[in-house]
Amino acid sequence: MIYLQAAPQGATYEKSLDLIGLIFKGGWVMIPLLLLSILTIVIVIERYLFLGKQGVGKKNNFESFLAALKVGNNKEAMRLCEEDNAAWSRIFQYAALTEISADEQEKLMEQAANVEVAYLERRLNVLSIVAGVAPLLGFIGTIAGVITIFFDISTTSEISIGVISEGLYQKMVSSAGGLVVGIIAFVFYQLLQNSVDKFVAQMEEYSLQLKTLFLQGK
Repeated sequence: MIYLQAAPQGATYEKSLDLIGLIFKGGWVMIPLLLLSILTIVIVIERYLFLGKQGVGKKNNFESFLAALKVGNNKEAMRLCEEDNAAWSRIFQYAALTEISADEQEKLMEQAANVEVAYLERRLNVLSIVAGVAPLLGFIGTIAGVITIFFDISTTSEISIGVISEGLYQKMVSSAGGLVVGIIAFVFYQLLQNSVDKFVAQMEEYSLQLKTLFLQGK
């Protein structure tokens, strides 16, 4: 039997949602979601610090490096690479080597570029996985909670609408938490991947300038 209780005329009830308390009511699934959110924050901070250290999106000495190569000052070009010690310099430093051929220089630069891009994209796949898994975990938590509610309904003949509605909104917390964690991971994955893509485009532009310089020197 379901009881519907009407509030006395003129009576008002004040209810407030305590965010922290509500999170704890989301069930066991909130624990892995919390761990995934911490993992996301750690990876995002570490990746931004790493990209900044590698000079991604920042001004560098490539123009001076190119000018040094143009006048045949390979030692100065190598010094500029060692001074920056960034991703671009570890790629194009091979262009300053005089003891190898142009073809060998190009092969070494291509291999170095692949290595640097792999370093820049490290752990981004983890953000992609979190973006996909977190909403699913939240959904599982909600489904598990709903199953529990209806199991309790099946074992009793007296059911209160208030108890059912309270249980449902509490279990929806896990879905909301999963979506929040997933969205944050997805947004930062896209932002970081965009930074890597811009770096790759910049390296291709630098490579074109370098090849043009070599062709002019022939």
